[in-house]
Amino acid sequence: MISGKEIAACRSAAEIATDIRSGKTTAVAETDAALARMDARGEVRAWRWRNDDAARDAARAVDAASEKGPLAGASVGLKDIIDTRDLPAENGVAADKGRQPAEDATAVKRLKAAGAIVVGKTKTTECAFLYPTDTRNPHDPECTPGGSSSGSGAAVGGGMVPLALGSQTVGSVLRPASFCGAWAMKPSWGLIPRTGMLQLSHVLDHIGVFGRSVEDLALTIDALSGDDGRDPACQGQKPSRLAPGLATGRAGLPGAKPRFVFLRDYAWPELEPSSVELFQNLASRLEAPVVEMPALYDDVFDVAQDILARDVAHNLGARYRAASELISAPLRDWFVRGFSIGADEYLTHLDALQKMRMVFPSIIGDFDAAIAPVTAGEAPKGLDSTGNPKFLLLWTSIGVPVINVPAFKGPRGLPVGVQVIGRRGADLETMRAAQWLGRELGAEMV
Repeated sequence: MISGKEIAACRSAAEIATDIRSGKTTAVAETDAALARMDARGEVRAWRWRNDDAARDAARAVDAASEKGPLAGASVGLKDIIDTRDLPAENGVAADKGRQPAEDATAVKRLKAAGAIVVGKTKTTECAFLYPTDTRNPHDPECTPGGSSSGSGAAVGGGMVPLALGSQTVGSVLRPASFCGAWAMKPSWGLIPRTGMLQLSHVLDHIGVFGRSVEDLALTIDALSGDDGRDPACQGQKPSRLAPGLATGRAGLPGAKPRFVFLRDYAWPELEPSSVELFQNLASRLEAPVVEMPALYDDVFDVAQDILARDVAHNLGARYRAASELISAPLRDWFVRGFSIGADEYLTHLDALQKMRMVFPSIIGDFDAAIAPVTAGEAPKGLDSTGNPKFLLLWTSIGVPVINVPAFKGPRGLPVGVQVIGRRGADLETMRAAQWLGRELGAEMV
């Protein structure tokens, strides 16, 4: 274990906000406690930027406010590809060294309006892509925390803060959540505006949330969601009401058992033996029938990766042309791949992806949600890779809501998550299913 583990892990954002509104604690006290936990777990290397004085000033403003927001006093870390006007946003790449945004991202503005306290920017892989950071897994310093939202996953999974934001274009939120043992959700595509976040792919990018509980996810996504008039993916999107929906449960019956289906896709053969047994047993326990994804989805890896490569070349090409020597060789290879993809090939891939999105509801059918692995197994040893992303690529590409339930431990005692998958737009139903599953499996964060 990494030093500092003796420091008590933080409570959930929901608990903190409730106690601040009732006068049992203050935002200043909760912020000081979060900063102390961050100091105590410095060896995890989760944080890129901090401004402790600014965080305490924000906490004092929350305490002085006559009305406290739904996230009042809850400390939050922001992946360093999300713009902040009072902290740098260098996108994990040397080409952006010293970059200081003039304006907060939409998500940051909405977090602050809800009373959350931004305590720092978390480390990310280079341009939220492949090249890993020096962040360590909070449960084993010799293992990867996952990526690209490495610092966010480690900060919440390591008990430093109750909330963090990340991004997911392939698997960059749920994989760190599984490896680090945090609750996390990538909501439906278009629910949360991405304005002010580094864009890799307008087709695939999502903002995702890490939390200490499923209620934390609901409160945060409710605060972040809805059309901001700037992200076309969110046009006409109303703010979600996940938190009140969780309180009523399915069909008005809190705790009613959802109907699950177990989906196996192209990545299943790469699952580690211990996880094969784990998920087979889970499917049996839940009486979830096993359904193989149809042949339509066999090519999703190549389709999505080509779309991503072309979009990366388009959106980040200026950095490549201006300072290619400051970009890692693996990322330069992706630029070359992207520039080589022509319009006809790109549009053919988009058409194939759209068909996959349209067919998916018929695969879930009458079930409330699906379950699937998040990762091949526990976090692998070493920091030179962020782990296998294939178990998340399909669900991200078709834009459906997915949640990591931190339910299991692997052979080495490290966290292994369960992925709960829903229909696009059915975020509340998906969250209810994940909440029930978490209770059933005794999912607890350490």
